[in-house]
Amino acid sequence: MLTVLGLGNPGASYRNTRHNVGFMVLDGMVEGRWGRCDFTWNETDAGRKAFDLSGRVRKSAVPYVKVDGVCRGERFLLVKPVTFMNESGKAVSSLRTKGLLKESAELLVVVDDIDLDVGKIRFREKGSAGGHNGMKSLIQAFGTNEFARIRIGVGPRPAGPDMVDYVLGSFRADEWSVLDKVLNLAVAGVEAWLTGGAEGVRRELSKAPQFSNPVS
Repeated sequence: MLTVLGLGNPGASYRNTRHNVGFMVLDGMVEGRWGRCDFTWNETDAGRKAFDLSGRVRKSAVPYVKVDGVCRGERFLLVKPVTFMNESGKAVSSLRTKGLLKESAELLVVVDDIDLDVGKIRFREKGSAGGHNGMKSLIQAFGTNEFARIRIGVGPRPAGPDMVDYVLGSFRADEWSVLDKVLNLAVAGVEAWLTGGAEGVRRELSKAPQFSNPVS
């Protein structure tokens, strides 16, 4: 099944951090702030609460939470790992074991990219982890780097040993208005991938001239 996997860390202290933009995109979709997809919740409110990982770190029988969605007739899953970032691959392994995710072509990952400035977004059909621990874990679990990803800028990369503190820190007040626009664009890209594949994403992102080089 088509699967959109947002990367982030569970827990209240990570809610608005740069490393959690993957979670932010999925949350914006299910909360109806952005996008036009419909979702089916198990146990109604209980399902909604389970998908929200911004509170305490939740215990789960599987290493992810998911919700079923439909976008213009296409069925899909939205998935968040319940592990911390460097063990994100456990979610992919479990989805494959359960037969929910069979091929790398069915996977789209939404992830932060410290090498892109805030306000920029890129789409790739495959590629290396680029030093991102969550992506390293996914590639190791899947045994391939040939899966699509939407990369959302959270940089610029700082100099020196402050990398971890930077990605685990929140956005500045002046960055939020730009970030809101790019997260909205990322949701449009997700929907375009669900209904039109890689070419659909490229067409959608190319409509955003207000972002510098948005699909490079």
